[in-house]
Amino acid sequence: MIDKRLFQLTEKKNLFKLVIARLIYLAASIIMWWVIAEQLANYLLTGEIMLSTLLVTFIGTLLVKILLTWWMEQLTYQASSELRLAMRQAVMEKAFRLGKSQGQLSSAALAKLSVDGIEQLEIYYARFLPQLFYCLFASLLIFGALVSFAWQPAVVLLVCMPLIPLIIMSVMKIAKRILSGYWTQYTDLGARFHENLSGLSTLKAYDQDGNKQNEAVLDAERFRKVTMSLLSMQLNSITIMDIVSYCGAALGIGLALFAYAQSTISLTGMFLFILLSAEFFIPMRQLGSLFHVAMNGISACKKLFSYLELPEQTYGEISLSAPLEQLKIERVYFKYEEAETEVLQNLSFTVKRGEFTALVGKSGSGKSTVVRLLLHQLSQYQGDIYWNDVELRELSKTTVKQKSILVDNHGYVYPTSIKENLLLGNKLATDEELWAVLEKVQLASFVKKLPEKLLTILDENGGNLSGGQRQRLLLARALLRDAELYVFDEITSGIDLKSEEIILACLKELARVRLVIFISHRLYNVLNADQVLVFDKGELVEMGAPAVLQEESMYFKNYFKQEQSVISGGEQ
Repeated sequence: MIDKRLFQLTEKKNLFKLVIARLIYLAASIIMWWVIAEQLANYLLTGEIMLSTLLVTFIGTLLVKILLTWWMEQLTYQASSELRLAMRQAVMEKAFRLGKSQGQLSSAALAKLSVDGIEQLEIYYARFLPQLFYCLFASLLIFGALVSFAWQPAVVLLVCMPLIPLIIMSVMKIAKRILSGYWTQYTDLGARFHENLSGLSTLKAYDQDGNKQNEAVLDAERFRKVTMSLLSMQLNSITIMDIVSYCGAALGIGLALFAYAQSTISLTGMFLFILLSAEFFIPMRQLGSLFHVAMNGISACKKLFSYLELPEQTYGEISLSAPLEQLKIERVYFKYEEAETEVLQNLSFTVKRGEFTALVGKSGSGKSTVVRLLLHQLSQYQGDIYWNDVELRELSKTTVKQKSILVDNHGYVYPTSIKENLLLGNKLATDEELWAVLEKVQLASFVKKLPEKLLTILDENGGNLSGGQRQRLLLARALLRDAELYVFDEITSGIDLKSEEIILACLKELARVRLVIFISHRLYNVLNADQVLVFDKGELVEMGAPAVLQEESMYFKNYFKQEQSVISGGEQ
């Protein structure tokens, strides 16, 4: 019911103040009912009533309650806002730390969790939990006020009161079966909707939008049924709690009336039992009405903390002050947690500055996994990976991030100006440097023809650029970063031949002064490389200059022939 990890993220004092404010509010009500009971008893016994006392008590209680209500709203807002800020900061920091490592959620699921999940958690934290603690003390406070008049009916009320939390607990056990996958189903529903919306043009092109719409309707209907089952269970539990509350209050009042008839309780005490018996069960009933909120909050809490507790990459503390001259892999094996067999087996090779190194192989051969290892995005490997003479796991996070950069065809182009997109690579770059890097990727002449030149606003993700222009812009931004290790993963995929040639020429030039690794599944892209590493099923099957491999390697020859036949067939 209570997750202690919540209190490690926020201050608990606002929750304590909230409980105290509610108890003071209840104490003011008890005092008011006590005075009313005394005046009623005095009126029936003597025929006199002190209106001034009633008026002062009523006005005083009203003012205290108004101030307490305002204070409680302020405390609730502060507690909820502190939790929202703390949780969203924790989730975002976790997302940035995880990056593309194992366990990272999709962008849609992450957005759903960090918005709706935290909203549900905030209601649970700022409203349900204070009510839970308040109930524990409120019943004792009312019991203390009543027991001094007659202990038997007070004890009966106190005994009946735990029946409500017992009902809540029994309902929760049943609801857990419904809610076991409730939040996962909710986030998955949002993620699938986001994916369908993102790929709507593709779905329409293949006339599949109707099928996806039907799937979405079925998913939404399944989620609606689960939600209705949960709400139905809550309604039934509230009905049962009302029956218990009213029966308990009636029993307490009946015993108080019987005690008065037996002259074992004063008239004031009898009136106080009549006025407070229903009040006795109100805190617990309010707690029961928050049952749905609590279950949603608990489910969201588990999901959030499961994400926050995902294992992260571990780094060392060594800084690499000297320029990065080489990467060396020695006898490296790697297996993903969910995989039964090793993805990479017994890899050993060296990549040096000044050499244009290319990694080639069919899809699923292990190329991208190798790169993720080299960039320390995956760490659970066996063997050794050295940057210069320092093992990668001993390097600090700052060193790895500052000295390396991964450029792929998934890079994002923001809907801002060309200049602002380029400055992401180096915010201190001058206009002269921007034009120089655009010249390198042969985009300068295109940009100069635009009305606003560098200040031209791009569409979202470069929608008003061709595929080749977009990739060259991403390359220009990466070149401004001035890293020491550049990894280009399928950057020439899906672009025109001219852009492909321009990009490959830039990479060849860059490899003279930087450590460059280029990944491709096309052999004709790497014929100008200095060193080619050929991967197949997680193993390094060939390594050497492309000209040598074309002459001596049967694997390389066969692979190249297959590729050329596919290209020729496509051209025909």
